[in-house]
Amino acid sequence: MKLLKENIHYLLFLSAVFFLWNPAKFPVDDGYFYPQIAYNMVRNGFMGFNDLYLTNGFHPLWMVFCVIAEAINFLGKSFSVYILWFFQVIFIIAGYRFFEKTLFKDSVSGKVLSLALYCLIFFSLGSLYLTEAHLTFFTIAWLLYFLCKRYTNDFLFGFICSLVFLARLDHIFIIIPLGFLYWKHRDWKIQSISKVILGFLLLAGPYLFSNQYLFGDMVPVSGRIKSSFPKANLDDPFGLLPDLFLFVGSAYLIFLIFTKNIHYRSVKILFIGGSFIHLLYNVFFQSYTGQWYFVSQFIFCGFFINDIVEKFQLRIVPARSKFIIYSLGSTFFLCTIGILKLKTNLSIFHNVFDDKSKFEKKTKDLVKNLAEDLVKVVPRKSRIYVYDFPGKFAFYSDFNFIPADALVANSTFFNEINTLRFKDYLKKNKINYMLFPSQLEKGRNSITFMGMDVKKKNNRNMFYFRNTLSKKIIDSLDENELIKVKTYLNPAKTWQAQYDSVTIYKLKEK
Repeated sequence: MKLLKENIHYLLFLSAVFFLWNPAKFPVDDGYFYPQIAYNMVRNGFMGFNDLYLTNGFHPLWMVFCVIAEAINFLGKSFSVYILWFFQVIFIIAGYRFFEKTLFKDSVSGKVLSLALYCLIFFSLGSLYLTEAHLTFFTIAWLLYFLCKRYTNDFLFGFICSLVFLARLDHIFIIIPLGFLYWKHRDWKIQSISKVILGFLLLAGPYLFSNQYLFGDMVPVSGRIKSSFPKANLDDPFGLLPDLFLFVGSAYLIFLIFTKNIHYRSVKILFIGGSFIHLLYNVFFQSYTGQWYFVSQFIFCGFFINDIVEKFQLRIVPARSKFIIYSLGSTFFLCTIGILKLKTNLSIFHNVFDDKSKFEKKTKDLVKNLAEDLVKVVPRKSRIYVYDFPGKFAFYSDFNFIPADALVANSTFFNEINTLRFKDYLKKNKINYMLFPSQLEKGRNSITFMGMDVKKKNNRNMFYFRNTLSKKIIDSLDENELIKVKTYLNPAKTWQAQYDSVTIYKLKEK
């Protein structure tokens, strides 16, 4: 009975089971890039999202686990997401255990509420499934555990830092200040930092140099497209999440500075500092960020909840039973969110904060449904140029989708669209079909996507195509030059309400 009471907060991990009933409804589209590329690597021997372009548009450490999942998968392509789900649950459990042994060691109620936040973000809301976020959580937790325990294995510390880096490359901003803290613990010895660097380069070195050799740049193509460094974005760069993290992080820093007897204060302060540098880099130099960009910030929000609750002994419920009540109450709340995500189109950012997106009962993922229907109207093995959501379209249809945003392309793609007319590019690469928005919402004449724009002119659409590296429009197509094959209601209305339908097009033959 005592063992049950001490571990009852692990009931919160039940919030992860809802993914199993309908995997397509939870993850964002970006998460499907990984199992699709892993499938091509294992089954087709080609490191590409489609059969046209070799790519490095992914974070490598999570791809390793995706390849492992596909390699051991013998129950069909769609089963790989269940294996990845298992990996991701294990990563959060293991990462949280690192925190329990150090940062939450003397905590009672605070650690329950922190775990509730982590389970809400990583499981119930679903936006992080299939992305690198869960693995990133684990690698950061391992690094902080190493620092809190004051271990002195220089090579191992560098190796763990490389795992944090390879899990998400822009976490180099978090590694640097924590690395200085470790070096300080080691009395600034040159021999020590040399071993740290050697441990870091054991994995990171081959990855960076292979990128340079195969793709002409150490930075992967997705990073080059999304980053504007050194040119900063100064046009209202902040949003809801960055604003929240800046506020919470600043409040937490003040709390740590002026509050005595906080365990591992220096580790926490430098971690928040690194997270702030990382956050500001994303705010000013990155475009099209997602929730998986903010794992380190989610982590320090959990720390803040734990420290506040434990420091001030917040007694919302009777002291003797609060651990159990917090655990059961949090589990009920998380499972309620999971059920809503499963049965509706629940999206915190869209149908809660965006008045154009309606909260509705939807038990199916319409993007997946459209992908599965394409096999009835498009010949097998076809290549399809797509405006957005290539991950789910490719994973659930097995067509070769070429994303307009080029996040999983390479230099060949950019060279071709720069030198050829777009129609000639399509013909050269035997891309016979296109999936584009068709009917814009009433009163709207244009819509902008990362890789293309749609503009309504004289009751027909004009499609303008953008080189996402240079950010310049390179060519256009008139809807009159295309044949409509089939039109569908917009399957992504929850997230993109600006258009009512999408259409499969085919080039007219002259």
